[in-house]
Amino acid sequence: MSKESRIDEQIKHFYDNVPNVGDALPLKDYLLKHEDSRMAWYLLGKEYEGQGDTAKATYCYAQAGEIYEAFESKPAPVLPKSSSENKKSRRLRWILIIGIPIVLVGLAVAIINAFAPEVNKPLANKPSYVGTASSPAQSEGVTDKPAALPANIIPPDQIAGAAEPDDDGHHVLGALLTVEPSRQPRLLIKAPLLGKWNDWVKSGKPIASVASDQESGTAGINWYDPKWCNCKPDDSSSIQKLVQGWKPVQEEKIALRSAMIRYKESKGTWPASPESLAADYPANTMAGWSESMTPWFEELKNVIEDKSDGKIPQTVGWPDNTGPDTGHGKPAGQLSPLAEQPLAIIIDKDNHRLAVVSGNVLLRNYEVGLGGGKTPEGAFAITEKVKNPNGRSDGAFGSRGMTLSDSRYGIHGTDEPGSIGKDESHGCVRMKKEDIEELYDLVPIGTPVTIAKGGLPDELRAPPERFRLPSTQNETNPHKVYDWLN
Repeated sequence: MSKESRIDEQIKHFYDNVPNVGDALPLKDYLLKHEDSRMAWYLLGKEYEGQGDTAKATYCYAQAGEIYEAFESKPAPVLPKSSSENKKSRRLRWILIIGIPIVLVGLAVAIINAFAPEVNKPLANKPSYVGTASSPAQSEGVTDKPAALPANIIPPDQIAGAAEPDDDGHHVLGALLTVEPSRQPRLLIKAPLLGKWNDWVKSGKPIASVASDQESGTAGINWYDPKWCNCKPDDSSSIQKLVQGWKPVQEEKIALRSAMIRYKESKGTWPASPESLAADYPANTMAGWSESMTPWFEELKNVIEDKSDGKIPQTVGWPDNTGPDTGHGKPAGQLSPLAEQPLAIIIDKDNHRLAVVSGNVLLRNYEVGLGGGKTPEGAFAITEKVKNPNGRSDGAFGSRGMTLSDSRYGIHGTDEPGSIGKDESHGCVRMKKEDIEELYDLVPIGTPVTIAKGGLPDELRAPPERFRLPSTQNETNPHKVYDWLN
């Protein structure tokens, strides 16, 4: 039976069981468009509920089954079986289709917002498996097996961030449940907001793990945060440890990816080798190279060189098939900009702050010294990076310096740490030693720098263990006397 004929049959069943058949909703088109999954029935029920049509909403909620229970934290309605249903019940039990497009998740949030704000509450109080109709043991939808990561923890294929169990949080969780099935688990972690920014340094508290199995068609959730589930959460110590190891590796990945993109912007071609990025001054796009970066570079280079359509990609993806297991798990949800947008620098003259950002994710927020009106505003770029300017690590410019747009303005260290947080420079950006050395290693040549008034939070953000790259090249420049406007 074709999909369209099958849906025609179910729509007939729908109207056989629901009074008041007058209906303005294009039911058939809706189910065809949204794959006729349990999530589609749940969303359809929200539309009917919003219109005050309780009978139709109840029918849809019954078809939604576990999806209804997850979002409403109560059992799904049970409909009386008609004779025609008894003959076809097995055929008409719909499973959670894991491959549903992400666009449906966005539609879910829109419909929930429009028709049912009351569902913006913690999800179901249980880890559950959504079963297939074809499996006798799972034909009723829920088994007694929780979705759990094995004791030896399989590296996840996605780690998604969410701030709160609200509309955005449900959207992120829904995306983890509805993307293509994977034998690897997916994690949802806390990514708190810091003003308008997602706070990378404070992110990482486990919220849930999502497991799916393509062969059996099952998916399930284990909860670690009672704010999201109204439940007694599972122990998250092993997951917390995994995330703690995962975060620094992602910083290496975004440093490499940013460097490759900035190199392409500057040279017009992609880097041919690691040495193209981490070369001696002045070709030191990157400040060093880690062992993990070599397989990531080769992975990205292979994608770039696979020009099956005859076009060279204008950007690179996210390396996640190679390197250490601790690094596996593509940033997703509210942390997805890390895998999509290269690093940039923002300087706030009002707050004396310098932030490293990727989209709306704030990775670092440092206190800096500025020059008040002497510090220019506008758009710049890092055009030079040098270690030990003028041959000294303890001189006026400290141990690191970075030139802005080939001008006399720079971001550098200082031998006057008391000036940090004040307007005492002649226009340059002064930083503490540990801050400038971390920034120097994190951002590549070509990184855009925006200087403006306002925009950054007061709270400082830097991890206890700073980002550092193993030094692999000579980045000094003894042939130049630097005269930045210190």
